[in-house]
Amino acid sequence: MTAGLYARAPLRMHGEIPVFSAADGYTENYASISADHLAELERTAENPWIPEELWRESEATTLALIQRHSRPGDRILDVGVGLGRLLGYVPDRRRYGMDISLGYLERAAAAGIEVCYARIEDMPYHADSFDIVVCTDVLEHVLDLHLCCSRILSVLRPGGTLIVRVPNRQDLSEYLDPAYPYEFVHLRNFDAPSLQLLFGKIFGCEVLETAPGAYWPFNDRLRWVLPLPRFRGLMRHAMLGLSRVSRGAFTALLPKLYHPEAVNIAVRKPAA
Repeated sequence: MTAGLYARAPLRMHGEIPVFSAADGYTENYASISADHLAELERTAENPWIPEELWRESEATTLALIQRHSRPGDRILDVGVGLGRLLGYVPDRRRYGMDISLGYLERAAAAGIEVCYARIEDMPYHADSFDIVVCTDVLEHVLDLHLCCSRILSVLRPGGTLIVRVPNRQDLSEYLDPAYPYEFVHLRNFDAPSLQLLFGKIFGCEVLETAPGAYWPFNDRLRWVLPLPRFRGLMRHAMLGLSRVSRGAFTALLPKLYHPEAVNIAVRKPAA
């Protein structure tokens, strides 16, 4: 544990992992989600919620931003590090991660990432500690969006880069179903303009670029729909056939026909 990086002492240690947040209903909910995820990984080696191809394509878009906006040797923090997959692609950076799943953190630590257990609201690091901060598939989950964004930006050095990825224009209705197994999952929606307004207008950052995440034609996120019976099913079948015949044509058609599953933004923290 790099003690000098932390602004306060941990509440306790879980093995080699410093713990900065107490358990509550929110963390217990997330522990249940991550435990189900890890159990499915052990059983089938697959993510129960995201097809592996979609996950890898989403990571690739974010990784491209990391590589454009950071350099070897930079200190990088992944807020919501999960299994540590994203930081695994940049071993030449000084890698740190925080999360509220001890199961995830144990795996990330085993991959050589220095980790801690903390909610974003309890951000444990000193101000201005990191050259680049990454936060993927997290902000849609948090209870207090403004507070969490403030905490994240506080540990980024002036002039440093924040890279965020969130789901794009997601239908949230399934999370209102009383039968849904988790209390807190995705709590808000985003798109590219809302991210630019959030970080550019509200937090005064310089928007460097936005980038669509992966496209996935099998979720029926069509940009337009003809009023024909079973049109969505026919499109899925057609795109699946095209992907097998010509991957190039399939890839070229995706952004013309479908909304992206996710959106990324890279912003620069003000230097002053």
